[in-house]
Amino acid sequence: MSEMTLSSLKERLGEIGARAAWAQWSALGAGTLHEGRSASAIIDPEALLLLSLHLIPEERRLRDLARWWAEVGSGLLSVQRTKTLAKDFPPDVQERLHEYSRWATRAGDKRWKKYASEGTKNDSERDRKGPEDPQLRSPASLLLQLRAGFGVSAKADVLAFLLGIEGQTATTRQATEATGYSRATISGALEDLTRADFIEKSGGRPAEYRAPVRSWMALFHRSETAEQTRETGVLKWRYWAQLFAFLARARKWAHEAESLSKYMASTRARDLFEEFGGAFDANRIQVPSPAGHQGAEYLEGFQNAIKRIVQWVPTHL
Repeated sequence: MSEMTLSSLKERLGEIGARAAWAQWSALGAGTLHEGRSASAIIDPEALLLLSLHLIPEERRLRDLARWWAEVGSGLLSVQRTKTLAKDFPPDVQERLHEYSRWATRAGDKRWKKYASEGTKNDSERDRKGPEDPQLRSPASLLLQLRAGFGVSAKADVLAFLLGIEGQTATTRQATEATGYSRATISGALEDLTRADFIEKSGGRPAEYRAPVRSWMALFHRSETAEQTRETGVLKWRYWAQLFAFLARARKWAHEAESLSKYMASTRARDLFEEFGGAFDANRIQVPSPAGHQGAEYLEGFQNAIKRIVQWVPTHL
């Protein structure tokens, strides 16, 4: 790459990922020394955990926070969703997820027991870092607050998503892509929420759904922050699961590309862009497309795409 070496690119991706993780853990009440922008968009807890597990070799304190969450917040996570989202992250996350599962199981959350029995058992005892309970009154913890009140399910997640898109409508397909559950699960959740009169359904084809944001925000008594709209007072939904997975995978690509030809590195960059391009569009991040770039020419375009993404993340936390 012409403007940035692969090693410095990997380091930059790690820095941005760590900044996002610290900001979001801080919003959940973790005892961190984070300085800078606090989280002011809806936190995706499974995505946050997986990103943190990926960054542990460079940010050892994130291991302490992951263990803290295993002891005080594990019950607010979806085991199945965690395992599903983990497939989009590099393989190292899978092994560390087994370690997290052992922590959660020892803390009394038996849902993780089967997953805890797999993997290499090399975890060591360390004091956890954080309060006895997570902070769920922060506006950024909306999804977790809904789970605490309604149970860990696709219903809570899809409601958080609909609230986070500020009264706009979404199809079943869009809600599925946003939350990471199966289409059948999301379809059932949307129908149940509609039946309960929690959300509204259009009569078109495909059907579209929206949440009456003002009514829900009156319930939560949210105060306005920088990321809240003046009309609704609700925080925005960001596609963190896909973006955090991209940050991790791009770091892995940068490491592997050092030993690849420019053509092969460009080919894998194209594949990575194609896999996560939908997330860039959903988050409205303007990034250069591989179209129009021949062979190794796309390496510079991919570098520019990464630069725009790492600029976008810290300003939209």
